[in-house]
Amino acid sequence: MSAGTETALEFPEPEVTRVTRRRRRALTALGAALAVLLGLVATLYFSPLLPLRSIELQGNELLTDQRADELLADLYGEPVAQVSSGAVRQRLEQENVVADVSAYIELPDTLHVEVMEHPPVAEVHQDSDVLLFSEHGEVIRTFAGAEQLEAGDYATPEISSEAALQDEAVFGTIVSVLGQLPEEARSQLDSATADSIDSVQLELGDGRTIVWGSDERGEEKAAVLQAILGSEEQDFQEASTIDISTPSTPVTR
Repeated sequence: MSAGTETALEFPEPEVTRVTRRRRRALTALGAALAVLLGLVATLYFSPLLPLRSIELQGNELLTDQRADELLADLYGEPVAQVSSGAVRQRLEQENVVADVSAYIELPDTLHVEVMEHPPVAEVHQDSDVLLFSEHGEVIRTFAGAEQLEAGDYATPEISSEAALQDEAVFGTIVSVLGQLPEEARSQLDSATADSIDSVQLELGDGRTIVWGSDERGEEKAAVLQAILGSEEQDFQEASTIDISTPSTPVTR
């Protein structure tokens, strides 16, 4: 090296500086990717290019397709990303028959809806209509006029006594009792009556009367009734009345 020439010395870059630079580049790249992703999400969420065009309904029997379509009509044309299960549930639960709803979107434009319904436990004949009730005492379907023949598809006992129809507490007790029965047992009933909340009686299709009493100890009574219906014991087969108001000691007469 000549005496008149000066050369700056280069020192190696500290490791911490290199790491910091790599992290900064990685964060910058990640931020750019997130921005792109958010842009795509926003596009899907607000885009009129992916409107809801089709609704596929399943699981509904008492809730008609026509009524469901009326309740969900305002969702057609909405961006599919904005159609939530909550929005679907809020609309369909306006009908008493709907117990729960689940829904999901199938791109590009279809909403799939699964409906879970309250089962009918009793029916009331009113003029030329047949009203089906849930165990909560709510009307879940009305078959009007000629439609009442369709009510025969549902094996529900009829509530017909004046006391039951005029007294809310008595009526509520009867449907509560019917709601505690297994569907198999309920399907073998012809009618249910009561003059008070402690005097529920069930009429079987074969003519036998089941004295149920109040709605207390309902689970025990339901189990006893199920056993009686499946029994070949002569006492139960030939009895006209079976009293299970005290389920531990059923009485026949």
